[in-house]
Amino acid sequence: MKSASECPLADGFSVWEKAYAQLSFFTMGIAGTAGISLADWRWVSPYLLIYWYGIPGIIMRHLNCPRCPHLQEYDDCLQFPPTLTKRIVKRRKTTPFSKVELVLFWLIALLIPAYPIYWLRMQPLLLGTFLLAAGLWYGGQLLYFCKRCRVEVCPFNRAKLPVWSSVPRGSG
Repeated sequence: MKSASECPLADGFSVWEKAYAQLSFFTMGIAGTAGISLADWRWVSPYLLIYWYGIPGIIMRHLNCPRCPHLQEYDDCLQFPPTLTKRIVKRRKTTPFSKVELVLFWLIALLIPAYPIYWLRMQPLLLGTFLLAAGLWYGGQLLYFCKRCRVEVCPFNRAKLPVWSSVPRGSG
């Protein structure tokens, strides 16, 4: 495990950062799920698969979280509690995303905000809630969290990584 002096992010995420990310993400999912259910319940199953399995089952278990030094080296996570994410992540990955992983990542990342719009347009309050929550979550990710992220291979990563990030383990 690296020391805090080696990485400015070793102190982890603040409670505010975790609350912001979780509240906006869950609000988006709940509003999307509710809007589809109210408009035509038969179309909610694909969204449940995309949202409620796509994130913990694919993104967290197989794509981003296994490659995240926040979780693996600094024992912290944007999800709270981090112990839950550690139960989901079965093994560490250090390889770049494969082409299949990239396709899965982009499908999930784009379908989560796009899929429910058709049904939400019939429910203005839920549509507004969904769009606000989606804007807060995706905006927060791309404009704030992704600029600090250490998952170097993530397609959303916007961090300008310092030299120390590429130092092999055990050599520092």
